[in-house]
Amino acid sequence: MKGFDRLSRREKYLVALVVPLALLVALYQFAWLPLQSGAAQARADIAAYRLVQDTAALAARAEIAPIAPVNDTPLATRITSSASAAQLTLRRIEPESEGIRVTLDDTPFATLLLWLSDLEEQHDVTLQALEVDRRPAPGVISARLLLGGLE
Repeated sequence: MKGFDRLSRREKYLVALVVPLALLVALYQFAWLPLQSGAAQARADIAAYRLVQDTAALAARAEIAPIAPVNDTPLATRITSSASAAQLTLRRIEPESEGIRVTLDDTPFATLLLWLSDLEEQHDVTLQALEVDRRPAPGVISARLLLGGLE
């Protein structure tokens, strides 16, 4: 303390201000920040652990859906049988490299849409291309379709 007594009044005042301020900065830098960063890291680790546990629990509870059997009925047979069930008259059926081209004349548009939906859901047939021409009667169309099997 002899050194402090030899300081002038102004120097004593500066030392009295700087020492507590330096002590606060040192405590903040070397005590508070490491504690906060450790707590943040711990929270992140806990969140990651919970995510892994929740995922594992969901995987354990998930039921594996059975694989649907492959429909091995020929594509043309599926198309003609579903068309007759939908009371549609197919004017022409032609095989193509991508699938089967089907032509319909004077068909109600709503019936065609229901038939296409049934083809996809029940018979594993997809619509690849569609050309529609309007007929004079309301709601009646002519259509050319390219149908293929699901892969």
